[in-house]
Amino acid sequence: MLLTCPKQLLLLLKNMNNAKIYFYGYVVLIFIGSSIPGGSVPDVFRLTWDKLLHVVEYCILGILGFRYLSIILKQPLFGIIIIGITIGIIDEIYQGIIPGRFTSSIDVIADGIGVISGAFISKYSLRSHHG
Repeated sequence: MLLTCPKQLLLLLKNMNNAKIYFYGYVVLIFIGSSIPGGSVPDVFRLTWDKLLHVVEYCILGILGFRYLSIILKQPLFGIIIIGITIGIIDEIYQGIIPGRFTSSIDVIADGIGVISGAFISKYSLRSHHG
């Protein structure tokens, strides 16, 4: 039994590092996407699909964040919801300084819906996966 503990610890650290890389890498991708000036965003992504894209984008963030936080926290659900909505608010404020982009409280609501959905999807998929 003592021989398996270091292996389990190494596996845990590897999983945590992968989950951390995926989560933080995705946050960077969100901000790279937000850095695109307004005139450069293709019309297909404007208005009609915009809110749905926010929900999907932040749903993925909720899934990745829940999986990362579930390694380090007993109750990761509220943590990722707070972190995800905070990232959404910061992202909207950041977009306000990008030429041709603007801030939108409706986008923050869509982000929140997405991160909450992703967190719950992860919570229940991990629960069914582990028992």
